[in-house]
Amino acid sequence: MSTKPLNQFYHYRNLADDTVKTVVSPNNDTLYSYTFIDLSKGPVVLSIPKIDNGRYFTFQFIDAYTNSFHYIGTRTGDTRGGKYVIVGPNWKGHIAKGTKLVKAPTNLILMGGRTLVNGTSDLDKVHAIQDKYTLTPYSKKQAAPSFDAPVIQPTDFGDPVKFFDIMTKLMKMETPPKGEKALLDQFKLIGIDPQNGFGGIQDPAVLDGLTRAVKDAREIIEKSSSSVSVNNNGWIVYNSEIGNFGDNYLLRAVIAQFALYANIPDEAMYPRATTDSNGNPLNGANKYVIHMTKEEIPQVKGFWSISMYGADQFLVKNPINRFTMGDRTEGLQYNADGSLDIYIQNEAPLGHESNWLPAPKGDFNLMLRMYIPSKETIEGKTKLPSVTKVSD
Repeated sequence: MSTKPLNQFYHYRNLADDTVKTVVSPNNDTLYSYTFIDLSKGPVVLSIPKIDNGRYFTFQFIDAYTNSFHYIGTRTGDTRGGKYVIVGPNWKGHIAKGTKLVKAPTNLILMGGRTLVNGTSDLDKVHAIQDKYTLTPYSKKQAAPSFDAPVIQPTDFGDPVKFFDIMTKLMKMETPPKGEKALLDQFKLIGIDPQNGFGGIQDPAVLDGLTRAVKDAREIIEKSSSSVSVNNNGWIVYNSEIGNFGDNYLLRAVIAQFALYANIPDEAMYPRATTDSNGNPLNGANKYVIHMTKEEIPQVKGFWSISMYGADQFLVKNPINRFTMGDRTEGLQYNADGSLDIYIQNEAPLGHESNWLPAPKGDFNLMLRMYIPSKETIEGKTKLPSVTKVSD
């Protein structure tokens, strides 16, 4: 749970770098504007200015179960600005004329805004746009937002008693979907009861089982990328349920581990490469090239980029502060036939510095971001360019 005030924007004013640890796999292409919103006290009004000059932006609405239930932005045609009334699942009433309704399935939601930045010289313009993103109560009579979440420490995730106690408390705060009642009733047999609290610690056998479950679940998540994805020329592409998980609990857990708050495929796709074209792990002791023919360069209506992440899923510190390469990288050199080569290695490639994406000395992985990808890309009909190990 964020420590920032509820129902108030928190704007990132600088592009993400290796110091950003708020969320795994942060992008280095947009400035984030995010907020946790409590709708239990009444609706909230989001105001967005007119966004012109073809600048990509999006607001992603995420419920308490990490489902992306609504979007506002370039893809949805909301570039003229306006006011959007965000209401909770139990709200009833009428909204003012000229506003648009956004109905949330849970009272606690995360709203994540992304506004494209075309280099550091563009930051001031984006800051001016961010300053016009506002959130206000629908009525002055509404009580102040509040969400009494349990305090969570990093060590709690390794302690089964604390983990399941916190989970049970959170389940009571945001009732799971009605369709999962039968499943939740079974959980009561092992002490997970949102109404009465966690009681698994009363039975040593149950505690032993839950202890194994915490360990096993972590291992299953770590090894399950292949079971919830397809391999496109060495890139891991998660299936079409990403962002709207339904009862695909394993996919939800995998995305929470490796790409928390990922968009739905229509908005963005995030293929990840952890191995080279021969299936060997990517490591900075080697040198690699991604060669894109003119046809293989990502077809998008938004933008594309390739980001470098360490084994911890965060951006990698490097001597030239370049964390991403893409269609807006200043000085990027294309070949005479329209193809593109990106050089991935720990030391600068002589003569190709403009197209160098610095790698760490150890293991790393790459994420290809494609915002508003083509229909063919979403359907998996587009072959992605391989990551090829090269000799000195």
